[in-house]
Amino acid sequence: MRTTLLALVLTLAVLVAPAAAKNPLFVSNRDFAPYSMIIEGQPAGIDVEVMNEAAKRAGITYDLELLPFEEMITMVKKGTCDGAYALFHSPERERMAMFMDAVPVHYSDYVLFTKNGSDLVFTGYGDLKGRVIGRVEGTDLGKEFNEALAAKTFQVKEYPDLATGLRGLLTGEIDAYAGNIDVTYHSLKRMGMTSSIVYLPKKVLSLKPSYFIMSRTSDFPEKELLIQKLERALDQMRKDGTYNKIARRYLFRY
Repeated sequence: MRTTLLALVLTLAVLVAPAAAKNPLFVSNRDFAPYSMIIEGQPAGIDVEVMNEAAKRAGITYDLELLPFEEMITMVKKGTCDGAYALFHSPERERMAMFMDAVPVHYSDYVLFTKNGSDLVFTGYGDLKGRVIGRVEGTDLGKEFNEALAAKTFQVKEYPDLATGLRGLLTGEIDAYAGNIDVTYHSLKRMGMTSSIVYLPKKVLSLKPSYFIMSRTSDFPEKELLIQKLERALDQMRKDGTYNKIARRYLFRY
């Protein structure tokens, strides 16, 4: 009888014991160097290092997967990940994600890339009259760009990714490619093409902020608390120079 009761007590203890807390799962874009990428099979990049340091300071252990961008967005929508980085604000994304608005993880500048020797100049959108501008599908280049596009000052050709857009530039499908200066230049440098493709000095869009986010539909508990901890850590990193120290390893402008 004692053996039976002991077995019953142990069984009940197992059933009512709380499950071990799971680590939050974050996802990021694997093709967004120098911010997030895979080097020798391991996640790397500015955003990855910033998140690792922020999580360490916040006392958070998390899991990370680097994926194609569209797969990452799908996981955020479905709640099959708990968080992601880094995303721009948009009405659609705000419906599916809680943004860590207090401190952006990085800022992006967008410029026009052209073939070396092109006669294209860009001092204003009037200079683009009759031209064809390439961009990655879904890239929002700001109010002025959108207004000039709506006025049919120029045409836009969209590409599924950066590499395809650059090929379109080289083959003459487009007159210029509008891209993130850091990401595009990093790719050109890796491909040994910084003398074949150059960028024009005037920016299409300046200092567009990107953020860490939490999926609204994930079942991770205490999302607000995690957001507060990470925002506090990011703020400390900006103020004490840690962010610039990390970015300087990848970008000369820091």
